[in-house]
Amino acid sequence: MRPIPHPVRSPGLVLACLLACAMGCAMSDMGAPFIQGGPADSACTVDQDCADPALFFCNTALSRCEPACRTDLDCSVERRGELNAIIACESSALGCRCDASRCIPALCTGDGDCEDGKVCGDGVCRPPPPASSAAACRVVPARVVAPVGTTQRFEAWVTDAKGQPVVLRDGLSWSAVSPQVKGGGSGSGATFTLDAAGVDVEAVEARVGAVSCRASVTVLPPHTAAGQVRVVVTDGLTGYPIEGARVVVADALGSTTARESTDARGVAVLAALSDSTVSVFHPDFGYLTVANYDMGGTRDLRLPLRRNPRDLEGGVHTGFSNFELPGMSSALSMGWAGLSVPGLLSEAAPYQAQGPNKPIELRQGGTVRAFEMPSNIWVRGLDVRSEIVAVPGIAGECDAAIEDGTDPETAMRTGRCGTRTAWALTAQAPTGELPAGMMDPATDPLLLLARALPQSGRFFSAVQRDARFPLVPRVDGGYPPARPLTSLDFRQVPLAFPFVVRVPPLPRYRDGYLSRALVMGSVSAPGRGMVPLGLGAAVNDSPVDTNTDTQPLLSTPGLVRVRMAPAHHGLEGQAYRLMALASSGVLGGWAPTGLATSAVMAPLDALRFDPEGLEPVTLADAFLPIPEGARYNADASPWNGLLSREWRMSALVPGATLVRAVFTDKDFHRWTVWVDGRRAVTGVRLPVPPPDLEDRTFQGDMLGSRASLSVEALAVATPEGRSLSLSALAESGGLAPEPLAATVRATSTLNQGRPQVAWVHPVQGSSVERGAKLILWVDGFRVGTDTANGDEGEVWVTFSGGGPECDPAVTRIDSVQRHGEVSFFLPTSCSGFVRMEASLRDPLGRPLKPAVSAGSALLVK
Repeated sequence: MRPIPHPVRSPGLVLACLLACAMGCAMSDMGAPFIQGGPADSACTVDQDCADPALFFCNTALSRCEPACRTDLDCSVERRGELNAIIACESSALGCRCDASRCIPALCTGDGDCEDGKVCGDGVCRPPPPASSAAACRVVPARVVAPVGTTQRFEAWVTDAKGQPVVLRDGLSWSAVSPQVKGGGSGSGATFTLDAAGVDVEAVEARVGAVSCRASVTVLPPHTAAGQVRVVVTDGLTGYPIEGARVVVADALGSTTARESTDARGVAVLAALSDSTVSVFHPDFGYLTVANYDMGGTRDLRLPLRRNPRDLEGGVHTGFSNFELPGMSSALSMGWAGLSVPGLLSEAAPYQAQGPNKPIELRQGGTVRAFEMPSNIWVRGLDVRSEIVAVPGIAGECDAAIEDGTDPETAMRTGRCGTRTAWALTAQAPTGELPAGMMDPATDPLLLLARALPQSGRFFSAVQRDARFPLVPRVDGGYPPARPLTSLDFRQVPLAFPFVVRVPPLPRYRDGYLSRALVMGSVSAPGRGMVPLGLGAAVNDSPVDTNTDTQPLLSTPGLVRVRMAPAHHGLEGQAYRLMALASSGVLGGWAPTGLATSAVMAPLDALRFDPEGLEPVTLADAFLPIPEGARYNADASPWNGLLSREWRMSALVPGATLVRAVFTDKDFHRWTVWVDGRRAVTGVRLPVPPPDLEDRTFQGDMLGSRASLSVEALAVATPEGRSLSLSALAESGGLAPEPLAATVRATSTLNQGRPQVAWVHPVQGSSVERGAKLILWVDGFRVGTDTANGDEGEVWVTFSGGGPECDPAVTRIDSVQRHGEVSFFLPTSCSGFVRMEASLRDPLGRPLKPAVSAGSALLVK
């Protein structure tokens, strides 16, 4: 058994505070550990009321004495003596940790922490499950379509007769059951080589005892035809080939040179020249474009598509159990629940991760505060009592267990089901311990979260590894679909591993630096997606500079406290991963226009217990700069320095190997355009989609408006640090969600939105005085004339009617106030019935293309 080090913990009482509504987390209390000689004095007002102030402190929120500590040694019988020994500490093979001045039973993080013959499960050392407990298994990925010579690693998920996860250390074997593949081995996974061409067959088998499961493999012959490119199109979340996808090859001018539809294997072969742009179109999936593909490679592309995020909806309903704790009848309990997200978080639409908002009102000490909270946030206390929350899910694998008579394969092919890991971060605190300023509307929830995280025993992680759910077509205005109910234990495993992360210097954005940072610890479960197991938070407020603010009891700025739970309830053995995410605004929820984020991802070899931050975890990579300066001309003729249908960046993003632009129309249908980072400034001219398909660079409204646009820069590399080009990723299938997430080391994103203008005050038809103040709202357009600083132009207001000196009259506005508001005064020459049109103009005074305008009319007295 590996010995557990005993770092010194500074003294101090537990600070219990949290209302991180933006992040959806809250606190909980573990209660006092039982003392060998009986409970400590229950009544106290100060520490001196306790039997031994060196061993106990007075929890003034509960008015009772509880065990206290400064070091791990203070939790042991050697220090406390037999009379005051803590039973939980003495009965645990790992003893206790001194965590925030409390003695907390230590958890294991791996089998190496346990004595011989035992394994680590749910943070506790116990006998390993026998192979005979396995009743079913499933191979991930369940199907593969790839060319000869491809190597593929397969994993297996095992369950018992009750459907609960079983993590086996021994007894799982792998073999090839078709001559199309070669390989085998033992353990949780094995790697196979696709050796001979053949149609879809069950080729890989995992076996444990009498239970077996298989994966299907289609092996394509080598692609050797000169002057041609082969494109294999699959569903990025299930691996099924997509038949009938339209593949278009275009030249540097955006003109289509070849087009072909995919066959039943998802394959299309087309003529192509060097530096051709390859696009895939299908009405049920997001469009995908690989710009300027280099024909000097294999000319064999594997392109994954993701389903339109809002065509289907579904997930689970989650109830929380085991939240009633002794002495905590007056408490605020909260839970942030979700279903695992495959790939990068930026690839999931916001409503696929958290669902729509719901209004709640919290009451404390006579103060009432209204909040808009996502539907996957659970709250109980402060006059709020929510029992069940809705958690949205993303399509994927499924089986007959969730379908009523529907063939599972049909359900998977049509995106009507999924199996993801349900998770929750939960917490609870006595209302007497909540911070006084919690109800202040100006309170920064991220700052409250940062202050709350050092607390011991206040945060928990809950996991259900295999949560199955259906998805059904979305109906606007209709009732949400029925969802299966799953229950999560409010206090499953504590976030018992506090440590400190050194966040890289924050990048600049416009006139300052990014203002906040979130550090999330997770595991990536094959075929399931990313599962959060802990988090930390920091702000950049005082001073606003390149570092997050210095947190209490830490020595320098740029250090962020983090708490994590070990992998548990079926996720044991999966690799840990850290993500530090910096943002220009509020994190969580729907990303507003102009929101800039930058993230660094890194593997975490093992969890640490280092509350003092004596050995901070340092992230090797830096934050990428924000990808500003992207422009697109949707018009059929050149405009503002761009050719027709041309997208490009005004400058390279240092450190980025890839850039992707994502257009999203009013139905949330997407078109993702991938560009090699070195060629982002030369850009790409997008082809016109096939005539029967929508052009998703437009909004899809009657006005012909632009679609919303977000731009993401990515640093992608092998584990050895070698950069991966766009061509290499497209050829290897590396653009699929899981392979891409495994190779991305840093990203940065700017949500540019789409240009909009609207009248705010007064409302149309109002009666106003001469010279009245008028207010417009501008979004997705940076008002100003300093193009070197990213300004995009002016707002022009044209007046007509209202007398000879008012018809026509023009007001030009080149500055914007807070929240996108533009205010100005009605010309005093205008009277009577006045018509007004506000329009967005480029720096030369030309209307945008497509035009963006809004009309209104007033009666001026």
